[in-house]
Amino acid sequence: MGPPAEGRSRSLGTVPRVSRSSDPGAGAVSAPDEPSDRIGKASADQIGTVVPDRLIVTPEPLPRRLWRRCQAVSTAGRYVAVLALASATVAVLLRHNLFPYLSVNNDEVIYLLHARTLADGHLFPSAPDPAASYAPWLAAISGDHFVLKYTPFVPGLFALGLMLTGSVSPVLAVIAAAAVIVTYLLGVELAGERRVAALAATLLAFSPLAIVQSALVLSYLPVLVLMELTFLGLLRGLRAGGLRAGGPSDGGRRSARRGGRALAGAGLAVGVAVAVRPYDVVLLLGPVAVWGIVTARRSGRLGWALRWTAAGLVLPAAILLASNAAATGSPFRLPFALLESDDKLGFGVRRLYPSDGGHDFGLGDGLASVGDHLWLLGGWACGGVVLAVAAIVAAARRRLNGPGYALGVGTVLFVVGYIGFWGAWNAAELWGGIRYVGPFYLMPVLIGLVHLGARGLVDLAGWSRRRAARAVTGVCAAGVVGLTTFVLVGAIDANATMTDHDRDLAAMLRALPGRSLVLVAASPPYLGHPSGVTTNGADLDGADGDGPLLFAVSRGVADLEVVADHPDRTPYLLRMPPAYNRSPGSVTRSRVDALTVATGRTVGVEVSVDAPPRGTRAAQLVFEAGGVRLTYPVSANGPVTARLTLDADGLDTDDVTEVVIYGGGETRGSPAGVATGRPAGRAKITKVPGAGTSVTVSLLATPASGGRARTVDRQVIPVLAEDPSGADAGGTEPGDVAVLAPSAHVDETGQGPRPAVRIALS
Repeated sequence: MGPPAEGRSRSLGTVPRVSRSSDPGAGAVSAPDEPSDRIGKASADQIGTVVPDRLIVTPEPLPRRLWRRCQAVSTAGRYVAVLALASATVAVLLRHNLFPYLSVNNDEVIYLLHARTLADGHLFPSAPDPAASYAPWLAAISGDHFVLKYTPFVPGLFALGLMLTGSVSPVLAVIAAAAVIVTYLLGVELAGERRVAALAATLLAFSPLAIVQSALVLSYLPVLVLMELTFLGLLRGLRAGGLRAGGPSDGGRRSARRGGRALAGAGLAVGVAVAVRPYDVVLLLGPVAVWGIVTARRSGRLGWALRWTAAGLVLPAAILLASNAAATGSPFRLPFALLESDDKLGFGVRRLYPSDGGHDFGLGDGLASVGDHLWLLGGWACGGVVLAVAAIVAAARRRLNGPGYALGVGTVLFVVGYIGFWGAWNAAELWGGIRYVGPFYLMPVLIGLVHLGARGLVDLAGWSRRRAARAVTGVCAAGVVGLTTFVLVGAIDANATMTDHDRDLAAMLRALPGRSLVLVAASPPYLGHPSGVTTNGADLDGADGDGPLLFAVSRGVADLEVVADHPDRTPYLLRMPPAYNRSPGSVTRSRVDALTVATGRTVGVEVSVDAPPRGTRAAQLVFEAGGVRLTYPVSANGPVTARLTLDADGLDTDDVTEVVIYGGGETRGSPAGVATGRPAGRAKITKVPGAGTSVTVSLLATPASGGRARTVDRQVIPVLAEDPSGADAGGTEPGDVAVLAPSAHVDETGQGPRPAVRIALS
């Protein structure tokens, strides 16, 4: 379109809307959606005989403009809008009703704590002394603060919701709706058909994996949205700015600017996605990036495309480098590996945290873990297997374009690449939580499944004119609906059961009188694991925000320091089983005891030990402190009691007395016991690595099926010895000891047997 003709009114040619309320014929001058160049063609009769010196410009009211745009939306677009609203509603409902105490994926604790910290105006949560006693799940200690495991982009998104509304629920709703809408928009660009795009959005929205993850404070669904936005921006940018036919005209320049903005948006989205989950982005979008580079080069616009994309990358790259420098001291080191350097890609010995026993991760383990994830994805993706087959058929029939094939290659590469990622093996084999919150590591695979599968399904619908084809289509549809419903209902039921466990635990803790200090004895030694109930706020002001509960990790002698730092709080010990909420049927019996600090030259405690689990061939009662281990053989089918005297001169056989075994079984050749109990045999004394005066009491059991002895339960008694220089002048007498031990049983809740080892002050 060239410049306006000389005879046209120049002022009218630039006015988008013209209204003359005093002119009866004004309605004929400008329709609401009439192009501005047509206004310039109005005749003098239409405008009036007198040309006014000044035209009155009245912008269209916003409600009318929005209503007009809504009317212009296609039927498929309206359907997707309703679907997005439904997805957002479901996300909020699940968040408040199914996951009010967070899910079994304790990484939610990290993201939520990080979001609260950012919302409070801080980069990192504070870490008062002793810092390890207040460490959140997988947090590293750096000076006076904790460094959390992940970059601040996704937590920053949730922090925005906290600052604006006081809740993360609106952010979850926006992410869920965005996932549906962006999937539809990408489908329109990718397939060129609205019905294919709408089907892809529907498949994503009804996938149990997307439904469950939409209610969790995690990064998997946000990164899916970011990767789709990257792909969408790339397609729109290359389409709008990749043709040189526009030339130097105004239309060509506008198209180039639109394309540049789309590519900048793609750069922004991929920059954030790389900062959050770099491995996922490289695997899935690597082939897409190669296709984009080749396409831009063929059109002669490669430099232009790279400049615009790089412009979008600047902001996330700057934030990432700055946050890395603040967290790790190096702009090029992510906080992910700050806690444990062996938590990385590749095969070998892997650990999640420093005290984690090394796990030998090999190729067979990687294949098994990916197989488990794919098996679950068959049901957690709406129409998983059917979508995969439909996508393969569509690719074989050459029904995909270049971007579609690039997406397919990226999807396959993603699955293959995860064979070398030990985190997927940990989630599938060691932890097993993917059975209840879905195979979340394969969330990006949904992008390829729903888009390419939707293309194949629409083609299949076109073939279904014959009766046999319609029957096959109906059977497949019924199978997809049935399997999706089965998986979703099962996931909701399992998570509801585990949420009930957390609800009972929270109710027991909230029932504690006054201001309480709860020392959590759980393995591994972090707060927020295995339950998000045991989590402090960012400022250590208690779990509920108003300060009635303050949690700390039970770590032995450091517990005495924690108790001394909070004289206004009543100390309690919370004991949780290591397998708490590992499954709906796992042992969750948790116990709360009141703690008392006892001092003196000697402090006596009573030790009670329940019978080991059934199927035990032999059992041992073990006392360990300061590098000394005392091992007593006990009955495999009866309880044990003992008296332990704690003093400052370390652990020896004289400190353990009155070890009485109850039960009728033989233990290591000892004679059968009687109903009233019998004394245990002599202790086996061994030297082990260790130091300090705190005593660990453990029950070990050897299975009848063979194998090594395993720890059934253990409890640590914090003991602090007084400096002997404060004793008599000769310094030959030991000083006093301070012992933190349970003085009364308060409450317990959960299912399964109670903790086997119990300690009480004499």
